[in-house]
Amino acid sequence: MSVNYSHWFKMNYSSQYLACIGLLLLSCGLIYSPAHAESCWIGGATLSLGTTNAQGSSTASTDVTVSCNSNWSQPVTYKMCLAIDSTSPSGNDPRSMISYNPETLLNYHLYYDAARTYKIPGSDRKSQAQCQTFQVEAGQANASTQIKIYGQVLAGQVVPARSYTTNSVNLKLYSAFRYGSAIPSNEEVFANSNTGNNNLIVNSNYENSCLIQSATDIDFGAVEQLNTPLFGSGLIRLACPTGTSMQVSLDNGVNAQGSQRRMRNAVGSYIQYNLYKDVSRSQIWQANVFYPVDNQSVPVYAAVPAQTITSVGQYSDTITVTLTY
Repeated sequence: MSVNYSHWFKMNYSSQYLACIGLLLLSCGLIYSPAHAESCWIGGATLSLGTTNAQGSSTASTDVTVSCNSNWSQPVTYKMCLAIDSTSPSGNDPRSMISYNPETLLNYHLYYDAARTYKIPGSDRKSQAQCQTFQVEAGQANASTQIKIYGQVLAGQVVPARSYTTNSVNLKLYSAFRYGSAIPSNEEVFANSNTGNNNLIVNSNYENSCLIQSATDIDFGAVEQLNTPLFGSGLIRLACPTGTSMQVSLDNGVNAQGSQRRMRNAVGSYIQYNLYKDVSRSQIWQANVFYPVDNQSVPVYAAVPAQTITSVGQYSDTITVTLTY
C-alpha cells in the first residue's frame, strides 16, 4: 500500500486530480457498501412427538430460534418464511421417522399451527410457506424471535414397538428486509438467494400396547317370519404393534340363556342366534374363550336359525369383545 501511495503523488496535476477522485469514490463505496447487509440465521431444534400408537400421537411443538442483525441507524423489518426438507428418510408429505432391524418407517406431519391447518412444505413448494414479520430496532445489533413448529404422528399405522427418529431434516429460512416499517413482499423473500439453514431432529416412541379400534354391527335386516335362516357378519379391528401375539374372546351377550345367545325386543321376546369363527359357520365362537388371532382384522360370522317369532319389534343384543396380548 505504501508503494502505491508514493506512486500516486508522483503523477502530474491532472493525473493527481483523477487519482483523488478515484480515492474519493472508493471511500464513498466503503461507506455505502452492502457487504454488511442485514441478515437472519436459524438455530437447530428437536421435536419430540412423545409416545404414539395406532391412534397416532397428540400434537407436540418446539420453538426454533431465529436471530437477525441490524447495524443501521433505523429499524429493519424482516419477513421470514420457513420451509423444511426431509431428506433421510426422504419425503415431505408425509414425512417419516425410521427404525432399523428391520427397517420400518413411522409417518408424521409438520405444521405451522396447533390446529394442524397449514402443513409446512418442502423447499420445492416454498411459495406455499407461511411467513411472519419481525422488526429489529435501530442500533440493536441483533435480536431474536421464535418460530413454532407443530408435529403429529399419523393415525392408522401398525409398526413394531420401538423408538423412531429422523436422520436428516433441514430447516430452510427464507428472508428479506426493508428499512423502516415497510414489510417486504413474499416475492422479495423468495427471490433472495441467501437462506438460513439448520437441522431439526424429530423422534417418537411407538408403545407396546394394543387396542380395539372398532367392531362393526351385524344387521340381519327386517323379516315377517323366520321360516329360513338369516346370515350376517361383522368385523373387529385391532391395533397392535407388529409381531404381537393376540387373543380375542366374545362373551355371551346380555340376553343369553345358558350358552345360547339371544336378541331381545322391547316387550321381552327373544330370537336365538349364534356366532362363528369361520365363513362356513361350522366353528361356534364359544363364550369367554380366548382364541389366538394373527390378523389385525378379525371377522365374526353370525346366523339366526329358523324359529317362531312371538312378537314384532326391534331385536338386539350387545357382545363384549376382550383382547389380550
